[in-house]
Amino acid sequence: MKRRYKLLIGFIITGIILVVIFFVTKDRKVYYLSLGDSLAVGQMPDNSLKKSYGDYIKDYLEDRNILEFYTKGFAKNGYRSTDLLNDINNNKKIKEGKKEITIKNALIKADIVTVSIGGNDLLYKLNLSSSIDITEFDDIYSYVDEVIGDINKLLFELRKNCKEQIIVLGLYNPFTSFSPKLANTVEPVLSYANLKIQDLTKKYDMTFVDMHDMFLANPSYLPTYLEIHPTASGYRAMSKKIISAIDKKTLAK
Repeated sequence: MKRRYKLLIGFIITGIILVVIFFVTKDRKVYYLSLGDSLAVGQMPDNSLKKSYGDYIKDYLEDRNILEFYTKGFAKNGYRSTDLLNDINNNKKIKEGKKEITIKNALIKADIVTVSIGGNDLLYKLNLSSSIDITEFDDIYSYVDEVIGDINKLLFELRKNCKEQIIVLGLYNPFTSFSPKLANTVEPVLSYANLKIQDLTKKYDMTFVDMHDMFLANPSYLPTYLEIHPTASGYRAMSKKIISAIDKKTLAK
């Protein structure tokens, strides 16, 4: 009788341990949502679609056996902050494999959200060409303020729906490899916009990841012709900076 009792107690203890291990392991799994524009999609300088920074981050999480789920299905080429905000307000649905998911549900589940947005908003005003002249745009900083107002509304909604780590990518100068003159022309506008975006991330307790200095120091991350999208090495470098931010906060739990 005592032996049976001991065996029963042993089974119960083993069961409790297994349940604890299951839930501890489950909690360590990461649900990763990559949102934004063509950078989140993975558009290359030749307009082909390959691995984005989010895909490299997904590989990193998989290698560590801590990835629960990943999607960049809500990201879209040409997206501005207002487009992503509309998707959240309308609770956009996508199909991921056999499952249908909504953006709000994905935000609620997400442990990590990365957001690349704002570049198209600015380029729309500047009208990308090899002859941009900032002096033609007397209202350029007022326009940037309007863009920041849209980004503010977007970040507010993101934080309302997701209580975990949200990483916002800073803007880089896409002209550094193509034209130093053009790069110098748009530099003050980009610096102004980045400071404003960084202030917003502090306001909403988000993580700002600067991309500007990294691209400035590494010309090979951008093509040598008029194109705003990074090379494969540029996307990999972006992922490493983001992974560093993830490691410092989310994966340190």
